[in-house]
Amino acid sequence: MGGVTRVGLVVPPERGRVPPDAQAMFPDVDFLVEGLGVAGLSEAGYAEALARLDAACASLARRGATAILLFGTSLSFFRGPAFNADIEQRMKDASGLPCTTLTSALVEALRTVSARRLAVATAYRGDVNALFASYFSAEGFTIDAIAGLDIVSLSDAEEANPERIARLARQVREQAPLADAVVISCAGLSTHTICPGLEDAFGLPVLSSAMVGARAAVRLTGQAGRAPGFGRLYQA
Repeated sequence: MGGVTRVGLVVPPERGRVPPDAQAMFPDVDFLVEGLGVAGLSEAGYAEALARLDAACASLARRGATAILLFGTSLSFFRGPAFNADIEQRMKDASGLPCTTLTSALVEALRTVSARRLAVATAYRGDVNALFASYFSAEGFTIDAIAGLDIVSLSDAEEANPERIARLARQVREQAPLADAVVISCAGLSTHTICPGLEDAFGLPVLSSAMVGARAAVRLTGQAGRAPGFGRLYQA
């Protein structure tokens, strides 16, 4: 492939596609995708789909990926930090490659921008929001506000209107005046068209799952993951 970066993404939907945020931010990267077939944004849906994780990672390694990221936030935070670490080890064992999850990537990104108090907009229902709050509280963050779009279907997340997502982000920001970052959680939500403007409006980092995941996947290959114009995290 003559110097082209090839990185693997394990995505929740069965029909794997390159996430639009990753494509927009890193058009020169060759993203290879395997889908898990998550039935819905719920604990039961995540647990059932993760039985196919090892096979997906092994397939990406055979296809030429040089690193792999599990491109699903709730898919990796729903059972807590120890379970997330176990997922990462399974991925490494199955592929023999550098691997991480989107939840680990989001924690790293938040620490990079020195965020501790969070205003969180999600695609999820209340039960999954509670799992997000539990995980990130265990990692030392304070959740000042959290609200979701009450989405269960993966296709509904992928088709969510960006302005609807931005409206929810503004809502949680208003509810959390002391927050030092806004998080948009769910890799199915396409956010690259709204996050830079929200950052300017809030004067705060706005970190979305899809954009953070794209950066982290590229960084696993040894690149810097710079994507100027998409927000402060992606400049350095």
